[in-house]
Amino acid sequence: MLAIPLAIPLALASAVLYGVSDFLSGVQSRRRHFLIVGAVAQTFSATGITLVALAQRQPLTQDALLWGAAASIGHCSGTLMLMRGLARGSMHVAGPLSAVCAAGLPVVLGVVLGERPSPLAVVGIVLALPAVWAVAAGESDPGSAPGETHLVEPDHGRMPSAPPPARRAGVRDGLLAGVGFAVFFIALAQAAPGSGSWPVAVCQLVSLVVMWGIVAQQRPEGSVRAALPAWIVGVTGALGSLTYFLAGQSGGEASGQAAGQAGEAAGQLTVVPVVASLYPAFTVLLAMALLGERASRAQVAGLVACAVAVALIAAG
Repeated sequence: MLAIPLAIPLALASAVLYGVSDFLSGVQSRRRHFLIVGAVAQTFSATGITLVALAQRQPLTQDALLWGAAASIGHCSGTLMLMRGLARGSMHVAGPLSAVCAAGLPVVLGVVLGERPSPLAVVGIVLALPAVWAVAAGESDPGSAPGETHLVEPDHGRMPSAPPPARRAGVRDGLLAGVGFAVFFIALAQAAPGSGSWPVAVCQLVSLVVMWGIVAQQRPEGSVRAALPAWIVGVTGALGSLTYFLAGQSGGEASGQAAGQAGEAAGQLTVVPVVASLYPAFTVLLAMALLGERASRAQVAGLVACAVAVALIAAG
């Protein structure tokens, strides 16, 4: 019977939870301003993860503070660059490009640091990158992809197609967003064991301050009380980050047992971020199942490729 490393199902669970959170965020933001939804969700996310960290009774170490703060910088900068890409009408460039960069850059760093995935896993990783692009890009009509609706103000309707200059700017925004999300993935994977969930909690708390600071500056319309149903967005997102963190820790522990070398993580950077980055597939599947949205041919092909990629990575 094939033995699958614990890191892979945990990373896949992270992708599912991120996909559910993204879908629920889109549903909530069709009724309320996305900034208020995001701030309320972040409040519940940070509170939940902090309570988990406190319950584990692990020390808040300097390592946890360092990597948690680094992860929050990546998370916040990636989100802001993605928002800017949407504001310019170039989400169908910035969105998929950020997803591919977020998955690909950790792989490059992992190989440099000595990770050596199996040949089957390499095929799965290579297949996953275009699969994520196909799913995240969606149809050619901007604003219609379910994973993007959480960034669109409900009263503004669909956004017009981006002109060529905006598309070029979207490439830049997508690359910067992808670098930010890659930093988030890499930083959480580098946190040393022994500090419980504090690296994730620090990341969430810093992001909470940034999010409410943006709300205070922008002063979006709508009440916080009306956006309280967004708590489920925060809870699922927090669980996604926590399971991703646990996946990275599992990969590190497996490598330590197998190789005895800290630099050779068993998929901390070459496998775990790639699997977690498949979350757009679950957002699209939920939109198809619950909202009756139709997937484009490219998205269907991307969904199939995502499933094959996960199977190959697990088999490797």
